[in-house]
Amino acid sequence: MKHNQHRTVVKRVHPHEWRWRAGAAAGALLVALLVGYLWGASRPSDMPFFNSPEERLRDQVTQLNVEREADQQTVKALRETLSEKVSELSEMREMLALYRGVLLPEETGDLVVSRAPTIEYDPRSQTLGAVALVHRGSEDFNEYRGEMTLILEGVLAGEPHEVNLAMLDSASETSVFPLSFRYLQKVQIAISLPAGFVPEALVSRVTLMAPRRTTTERRDAVGGLATAALADLGAEDEASESRIR
Repeated sequence: MKHNQHRTVVKRVHPHEWRWRAGAAAGALLVALLVGYLWGASRPSDMPFFNSPEERLRDQVTQLNVEREADQQTVKALRETLSEKVSELSEMREMLALYRGVLLPEETGDLVVSRAPTIEYDPRSQTLGAVALVHRGSEDFNEYRGEMTLILEGVLAGEPHEVNLAMLDSASETSVFPLSFRYLQKVQIAISLPAGFVPEALVSRVTLMAPRRTTTERRDAVGGLATAALADLGAEDEASESRIR
C-alpha cells in the first residue's frame, strides 16, 4: 500500500507583483475606454437634439454673428487708424509747405511773411490760445530783429473792444513780443480774456528794425470760431437742462 507524501513547494513571489497587475489592469481599462470614445465620436449622433438641422443652423448663425462682430471691430479700428494717418499726413503737408516757404520763399518783395495764426477759444473758461508764425521773405539776411503786436478785436458789453494779448500774457513784460530770428520765429500765448468779451478778429502787426525798418500787418477773423464755440456751449447747456428736467 502506497502512502501519499505531501511536498512543500516554495514559490518566489515578487513583493510588488500585485501593483504591477493592478497597473496593467488599469491601463487595459483606459485603453478600452479610449477606443470606445474614439469609436463613438467617429459615428454620427443618433440624438435628435444634437443632430437636428435646426440646431446645426443655429450654430452656424451664432458663428456667423461672432465673425461679423469681429469684422466690424476690425473695420472700426482700421477706420480710426486711417483717420489718424490722414490727420498726420495733413499736418506733415502743412509743415512741409511752411518750411518750403521759409527756405524757398516766393518772390513777393516782402521782407518778412506773417502766417495765419492758429487760435483756440474756450468760451466756458473764457481762455484763448494762439500761435503766430513769422518767417523771412524773398531776401536772405543773417538776422531779422523787430517786434510783433497782437491785437484781439471783439465786443464787450455790446461795444467794440480791443485786447492787447501781450498785456495779458504773463510771460511778456511789454506790450509787444520781441522778434529775433534768421529763418522763422513762433510766438505762442495762452491768456484769460475779460468776462463777457467775444473775440471777432486777430490783428498781427510785425515791425522790423533790422535789416531795415518795415511794417506788415494782417487781420484774421475768429468770429466763426467764437460763434461755433458759443453754439457748442449753448447746446451743452440745453442738454444739461433737459437731463435735469
